[in-house]
Amino acid sequence: MTRELELARIRLGRGEPAAAAELLGPLLAAEPDHVAALVLMTHAQLALKRPDLADELARRAVDHAPESPDALAVLSRVHTELGRHDEAIAAARAAADRQPENPYRFHRLAWALIEEGRHPVEAEHAAREAIRLDPEEADFRITYAMVMKQLNLIERARQALRDALGLAPDNAVARHELAALDVAGHHPFALTRLARGASGLVGALRADPRQDASRFLLDVALRQFLVYTAIILVLLSFVGWRTAGASVLGARLAAAAAVLIPVAYAGYFVNRLDPSLRGYLRGLLAHGRQRIAVAAAGLAFVLLLAALVAPAAWLGGLLGAATAAGFAVRLLTAPAAR
Repeated sequence: MTRELELARIRLGRGEPAAAAELLGPLLAAEPDHVAALVLMTHAQLALKRPDLADELARRAVDHAPESPDALAVLSRVHTELGRHDEAIAAARAAADRQPENPYRFHRLAWALIEEGRHPVEAEHAAREAIRLDPEEADFRITYAMVMKQLNLIERARQALRDALGLAPDNAVARHELAALDVAGHHPFALTRLARGASGLVGALRADPRQDASRFLLDVALRQFLVYTAIILVLLSFVGWRTAGASVLGARLAAAAAVLIPVAYAGYFVNRLDPSLRGYLRGLLAHGRQRIAVAAAGLAFVLLLAALVAPAAWLGGLLGAATAAGFAVRLLTAPAAR
């Protein structure tokens, strides 16, 4: 039985919960109250997205061994999964009280508090205690970073994630979270940060190609860049259209700016991308609505270039049409809702 239990633990660690559950099934059929098997089976069922079954298994483990830190910790995980945050925190605290030298108990307590969301300072204390007990574990640094994000201490979160990558350079979660900090919450002209974030998401996907969140956020980051480029085009074209009747020179200058500034903006961003991302961006522009957006952008630039040399009487029409084309680009490049 010990061998099967160890094999199940290895399979679970490799991300094979179905295989682990298959190994644990006969063990629990022979010994329904085997606490270690119940705990592992609970973790497997959580990974298989069966929280109700996991809840039943965790309760059986705690009923049979109410003082077991492992049983209490896994019950806390189940409570968190089911949104029972007060119960999750209570179970995590009980596990930490019974095994205060185990950093994973404080790690679980920190996550229970993070998910509950109302006690970030206490979560920070728990996360720091986990790091104190085991300063070489990268996951604890990631958890601390999540608490710092909750406290809106972004630079401290960023440093914690860098520390995690120093301990585990291929950690996909740390790479994703660090890139997400660069992608989220930046202003439209923070192009270096946006490009760094997008390139970081590529690193996260290389570390773990199953990271759907990284793939989605990468798509969002590139679409944000396209949207900002379109907004600049629209605004400058609109300024030219509005001034066409009053100042021919002003309208032509606005038309020139509407060509040059978006091109410079896009070039600056693309030049800072990971080289592999440039191909990804080209692929993004070659499909679906983005192809229409590229055609609309091309039309807008043709109209703007024409406005530089066209007769004054044509300026209003050309710049108005360029504004409309740019607005179409803005709508077509908007990030898709998830």
